[in-house]
Amino acid sequence: MKSNRERLREIASVLASYGFGHIYRTRLRTKHKEQDAKNLRLAFEELGPSFIKIGQIISTRQDLLPPTYIEELSKLRDDASPFEFSEIKRIFYEEFREPLEDVFEWVEEKPTASASVAQVHKAKFLTGEEVVIKVQRPEIEENLLRDIHLFSRIVSMAPETVKEMLVDVEAAFREIEETTKIELDFRNEGQALIAFKKMNRNNKAVSVPTPYLPYTSKRVLVEDYVGGIRSLNLEQIQKEGYEKKDVAEKLVYSILSQIFKDGYFHGDPHPGNIILSDNKIVFIDFGIVGKLSDPVKKDLIKMMQAIVFEDIDQLMNLLLQMAITKEKINRFQFSEDLEDFYQSYVSKGFGQINLNAFFSDVLHVTRKYKMVMPNDFILLAKTLTILEGVVTDLHPDINIMEIASDYMKTSDDIKFFSAISSEKIKLDAYQLAKDSIKFPSALKRALDTINNGRLLVHLDLVHFDDKWREVNKMVNRLVFAVIIAALILASAFIFVMAEAAGVSIFAIIIFIGAGIMGLWLLISIIKSGTL
Repeated sequence: MKSNRERLREIASVLASYGFGHIYRTRLRTKHKEQDAKNLRLAFEELGPSFIKIGQIISTRQDLLPPTYIEELSKLRDDASPFEFSEIKRIFYEEFREPLEDVFEWVEEKPTASASVAQVHKAKFLTGEEVVIKVQRPEIEENLLRDIHLFSRIVSMAPETVKEMLVDVEAAFREIEETTKIELDFRNEGQALIAFKKMNRNNKAVSVPTPYLPYTSKRVLVEDYVGGIRSLNLEQIQKEGYEKKDVAEKLVYSILSQIFKDGYFHGDPHPGNIILSDNKIVFIDFGIVGKLSDPVKKDLIKMMQAIVFEDIDQLMNLLLQMAITKEKINRFQFSEDLEDFYQSYVSKGFGQINLNAFFSDVLHVTRKYKMVMPNDFILLAKTLTILEGVVTDLHPDINIMEIASDYMKTSDDIKFFSAISSEKIKLDAYQLAKDSIKFPSALKRALDTINNGRLLVHLDLVHFDDKWREVNKMVNRLVFAVIIAALILASAFIFVMAEAAGVSIFAIIIFIGAGIMGLWLLISIIKSGTL
């Protein structure tokens, strides 16, 4: 295993060879941003399994980097060269103090999958159950956590132009480290499978494998083998008689139920983590799980309400409430940006909204104001974006927002409007009566204040200086135009009343001068673009 210094030198060298310096200049040389993003992905691939995993984790955080980078890092494939079968035997024995041969009738030496973190082998218990054994790569925990620290050091030493692209570097890498530690303990995944199975026990369309807890440890997970159509292979789906539209709709309803009913959802529902088996959607690989508290679920519903009812103030307040703000927010500018964001969607039907674009736009606005959105919101955005891509491949005519709209209207899991109880009506009526009694005296005090000349009015105008300059220009032009008109009338009066030729010439000079001034005024107005 390389020392930290050797690995740091290797990381810096590989990043430099792929033009990491260009990333420093991204904000100045935006024409290179697509190539820079691609180069970053290629560098991560060359740096091996730990960096592939780091890139995948970063790609789930749409608030950290511009969309071009997130899209490119999402292309990192979770496949890696398999490690030796002898390592499988060694790790299994170290975890359970039992040889593989004493537990399994057979274990296939060729892995069914080899990813950046773990390798999967099909096996059969001596008792007859067919299972899969998921074994962590040797030293992956040490390598991955070390590389996260080293990469965060490199980023922390970057110029301000790079740091401005990120919201909160230190907090981001702390969260990545915590997420990684959870994912690297397979006991968490075993408990997630149990929890998910319990929550969905009445759902006949959805299932998960059953973990064998006696053979589940930090580095090993044994669970049911699930046969069926893997990776949502479209040819097999059609061949075996499944309806793609039906599969897509059930998948969407399942995720919505996980989010709004359970607050506990599969955080990475890409095709590789879905199996169709016995007319059921079977979710596998619960390394990433989203958990939503009741307050966050309520905020999400309120956000939907704000969008539906064009309530920009409510949307702004919700985002400010949900986010961690590092700097003072200019609420006027923030409101204007949200207004622009909303106007890009108001002309569309609810079912025409593209989720990927929607969440990218929300996070673009929050990132602009250095607002750190909660991790569960970011993971939810990523999950729904992945889901949208999967559904589009299955059946392009299906729109998730249309299904979500129907789900919100019909599901008992969502109270889109607050319940109105008799107690609430009585409380509101009492408050209204109390305020009504106070109103006459409050009005009298206000009128007395005005009558005594003690009323002070404070106006806080947005961009006051700019707007005041525009008002000044307008008034100056108006006065200028009045003077020109007066000169023209005066010259005409002098010309008519004059008897001497010298006076007539004087009137003509005034008239011509006024005409030139009028022409100059007209040209300046046209140039200003306010005609």
